[in-house]
Amino acid sequence: MKSRLGDALAVALLCGGVLSAQQTNPNPQPTFRSSVQVIEVDVRVFDKAGRFVTTLSRDDFEIVEEGTPQKVEAMFLVGAPQPPAAGATADAPAAAASVAGPAGPAAPQTWIFFFDLNHLTPGGGFDRARKAVEEFIATRFKDGDLAGVLAGDKMVNNRLTSVRKELVEAVKQVKPRSDARTRDLEMTREWPRLLSVEEAIQISRNEREAVQRAEVRACGDDATRCLEAPLAVPQKGRLIADAFHRAANATMTSINALASGLARIPGPKTVVFLSDGFVTQQVETTLRSVVGQTARAGARVYAIDVRGLNRFGNAGIIDQAQVTDEAGGFSGTDSYADGPNSLAVDTGGMMIRNENNIGRALATIADDAGRYYVLAYRPANANFDGKFRAIQVKVKGEGLRVRARRGYLALDPARMTVPQPLKPAGDSAPAPAAPEKQPEVVTAAAAEAPVEPKTVPAATAIGTIVAPPVAAPAGTVRLRPDTESRVNALSSRDAALAPRLADADADARSGDATDLAKSGWEAYQRGDVEKALADLSKAADQPGTKAWVLYALGMSQVAMGRANDAIVSWERVREAAPDFEPVYMDLADTYSQVAELTKSLAVLRDAEKRWPKSAAVQSAIGVIQVSRGALDEGITHLTEAATAAPDDPLMHLNLGRAYYMRFHRGRRYVTSQRRWVAPEGDRQKATEAFQRCIALGGPYAQQARDALSVLEWSK
Repeated sequence: MKSRLGDALAVALLCGGVLSAQQTNPNPQPTFRSSVQVIEVDVRVFDKAGRFVTTLSRDDFEIVEEGTPQKVEAMFLVGAPQPPAAGATADAPAAAASVAGPAGPAAPQTWIFFFDLNHLTPGGGFDRARKAVEEFIATRFKDGDLAGVLAGDKMVNNRLTSVRKELVEAVKQVKPRSDARTRDLEMTREWPRLLSVEEAIQISRNEREAVQRAEVRACGDDATRCLEAPLAVPQKGRLIADAFHRAANATMTSINALASGLARIPGPKTVVFLSDGFVTQQVETTLRSVVGQTARAGARVYAIDVRGLNRFGNAGIIDQAQVTDEAGGFSGTDSYADGPNSLAVDTGGMMIRNENNIGRALATIADDAGRYYVLAYRPANANFDGKFRAIQVKVKGEGLRVRARRGYLALDPARMTVPQPLKPAGDSAPAPAAPEKQPEVVTAAAAEAPVEPKTVPAATAIGTIVAPPVAAPAGTVRLRPDTESRVNALSSRDAALAPRLADADADARSGDATDLAKSGWEAYQRGDVEKALADLSKAADQPGTKAWVLYALGMSQVAMGRANDAIVSWERVREAAPDFEPVYMDLADTYSQVAELTKSLAVLRDAEKRWPKSAAVQSAIGVIQVSRGALDEGITHLTEAATAAPDDPLMHLNLGRAYYMRFHRGRRYVTSQRRWVAPEGDRQKATEAFQRCIALGGPYAQQARDALSVLEWSK
């Protein structure tokens, strides 16, 4: 489920309107005709001494896309005297044929200062970064430029602006999170200690040497717990690896949403990415997609490693001892730089590391972002299929060094402003031999679908509310196992109302609709969702459509990934059959999937008025409140659900996880005592709920056992 990404995306898409309202200066950069697909590439060329070269012509450049040379249609030089033109083509503006002369003003720029809160540790590096950005905006920000401050997944003040004072105040509002520090401390300080995230990933893959090394270390740290090590080490490896992957995916999802908004804005776009860095193992394909979307939007990423010279320690935690390993030494590699380095280099920007003076780094970025060539070409492959295409820019001349983006997503303009789906983490690497991955976050229908034990995934981190897995027929389409009973219930209701609603003419008119509905429902039952969707859609367009047809249509739409269409169908069901409880749960679940948590909660509040004692309704409200961060209210509703359904193990598992999340949120490290302090009452409540789930047995018992094991690490 998405968290605040919907807000970030809305702000990103708003950027185009803000720009058109505020930007009045003419843009000296050419605008190429939109009737053909023209790819623009920003290029920087330097000589042996590192000086920017301004004397090149269009004929000095060569672009190769997927191994095929491309014809450079036009060239323009921004921020420096124009070179002699080699002639303009019919598809290029007259500006591309400019002659040498004094440098014109650089194009107004759009700046995004992206504070990667998923990977920024409170302390020295973060404080230096925030102060440097404030000073840069106050002293170096140019009139006519626009800027925004992105904090994690939220645009501060929800807009771009050219007002310096507003931007400075926006930077001051950015606050660090404790997530990055907590992950590092849990990994390196708490038993069983792990050396690095690389080791955690190796353990999560069940790599024998990494597991054995960590077990030896665990026994050396605490001989009395040596027997626990074979269970604790793999569990912690999966827990840490999942935490780092979630953080990396959250960052990339925010960048992807931002890129879709930046695609609407003309002119140069510079993203200053401030981060401690993140690993790319098992998320390589996702990263490639994000880079391609960002490059297609014409944005460059300049990444600054805010750790500066202290890249192997945390300046914000003075007493943090480097974990030692009696079973193998520290490798000394810095894989945290891999993610920012790829974002920067592959989009044509640059990576700045080993620099404590972040103000100087920002000055370097400003100078670099203000001078570049723009090359335009029409790809020989005119099929814009959404795939990543690698490009290479070459330049003639001895000793010249060129820097440009390395590829783009081949998207049509209409799709560029829509965030492209990111592939799941790990799709470019072998699947781990350890347990399967469970659904990531919350589903509002958390207590509904009957589940066979064999469909239940193995346990992962306990800070996640569980949704019951749904069975999947052949063909990879996910269908609810209880849809038939719900459709039958609605069909019976419709039949009971038929004598009052139908007449002879209506029956004659509905013949075709009935046949289509029957055909669609039969197709759904055998797993042919495409045919089901086609037939049920036609049946739903007929007058007097039955509620069960609309309900089955919604199920088909969900199975095909059309959540918004399903919402429309199910709202029609709720209007026609307001006493049909299951549709409220389905609507709430689907609203939450499209990040409409307020609407999801409104639907559930309506259901609560009708069925105040329903365990399913109380559980769903609790799950949504937990996903919104309202843990106290979420726990209240989950407690009511567990009380109303005392023999439902899933109710107790979700309640235990909610208590654990509040326990984890309340933990803090006391430096003077060199230990963690935490709300022990929440730990005890979580333990009791997990134990109750285990006592009831069933498909969730093992997850509760694993959750108890994780709780032991937090003592």
